[in-house]
Amino acid sequence: MGRNLDNQETDLAVVQTAPKDGYRSVSVVNLSFLGYNKDHTPAKLKDRIVAMGAPYFPLDGINEKGFAVGVLQLMAEPTNQNTEKPDIDTTVAIRLMLDKAATVDEAIGLLRQYDMHASADGCYHFQMADATGRSVVVEYVRDEIVVVERENGFLAATNFYLSDVPFEYEPQGMDRYEGMKETLTEKNNVLTEAEGMDLLLKVALTGTAPDEKGRSYSTQWSSVYNLSSPKLTLCADRGNGTTYVFSLGETTGSTD
Repeated sequence: MGRNLDNQETDLAVVQTAPKDGYRSVSVVNLSFLGYNKDHTPAKLKDRIVAMGAPYFPLDGINEKGFAVGVLQLMAEPTNQNTEKPDIDTTVAIRLMLDKAATVDEAIGLLRQYDMHASADGCYHFQMADATGRSVVVEYVRDEIVVVERENGFLAATNFYLSDVPFEYEPQGMDRYEGMKETLTEKNNVLTEAEGMDLLLKVALTGTAPDEKGRSYSTQWSSVYNLSSPKLTLCADRGNGTTYVFSLGETTGSTD
């Protein structure tokens, strides 16, 4: 499974966890979600305390069973389920799935046990895959869970609904989706890890015109997850010749 994370310029953290009552995992965190920026870094001890919360802010990750998950934003009405189930938000849901789900079906079952209140009053869908080869995209349509299955060997997601929705919203990432689909179709949906990373970098967002608040977005990191031998291959800032490999306990740097 592969993913690009597009956002404003930020630093990232790779977080490895080993809960006593869950699966070991490695995940990637956007440090701006913890309040860090170029003027406020965790260089001093007192500024590192907040970093203790990093395990609860993952945006993608994989666990020792080969289950991987990532989240992508949708410019649509916020997800805010309201039943009698316990409440959860987007990144804590990723933490829950990495800790407790060995398969896609187990992850979907976990999501169905909670009322989702999407982080930052937003709307998101989850891409997920496991070591059996199963992969889906889980979406929330008017607060109802919809599971999008792989069709004809192909499944990709950017920032628009894959399922039909009965409302207007702002689809984004259509061009990048078509770029992935074209390459995967040419390759009969089979890529090596290196080819997967090359594709992510090919469709990476290199920068947008500043919005009304002066914010510009680009791809901050690209992740390729090996599900059968659980590991993360990570490339930051759209490639500078270096990738990093995290094998749930071991870290290596590789210069191309």
